[in-house]
Amino acid sequence: MSLALLADLAQILAEAFLEPDADLKEGLQQLLDGCASPSLASPLGRMASSVLSAQDQPVEYARLFLHAKDTDTVHLFESVQARGHHMAPEVLEPLKAIYDEADISLQEDLGIPPDHLGLELSCLSYLLAQVIEGDLAERDRYVELAQRLIQEHLRPFTAVVAEQLPQVQAHPYYLAASELAAALLPETGKALAEI
Repeated sequence: MSLALLADLAQILAEAFLEPDADLKEGLQQLLDGCASPSLASPLGRMASSVLSAQDQPVEYARLFLHAKDTDTVHLFESVQARGHHMAPEVLEPLKAIYDEADISLQEDLGIPPDHLGLELSCLSYLLAQVIEGDLAERDRYVELAQRLIQEHLRPFTAVVAEQLPQVQAHPYYLAASELAAALLPETGKALAEI
């Protein structure tokens, strides 16, 4: 599996989890056309085939991740999932260390804590792009940062989200997105180990 495709998958998932009204249909189809991995193609295909309408997607996003009425809210912040509250230092400090070592600085006016699932997936995409296109002398450092992000943050985080979404009767689009995120990580780990 190519690192470029994995980086693109991480970025499109970042958008799915960050932007309630992201129109990803065309990008999902392009990724599906280039995806040879069965473990990724299956959830990617389900995600592409169950895209919500422009009116329904923000409503479902809000129901699942912002203010659930009849179910629990599925929190997209690693601190809340791991420690039960926002901005937990024991989550944020090691995550910020990865961002700092990769020279990633979040926009001051972003208003989203750095442990949001979408931001972590976007960070992974950036790290993979640096492995592919960056300075060869820096490659090992970016490989190590990507592996650390996957092992210490994304793997446990995506597993919890993937476990919770079926319990709140999430739309197939978001179920497939969480399955795709969970499948992306071992594929990425394998690709990084082969470098």
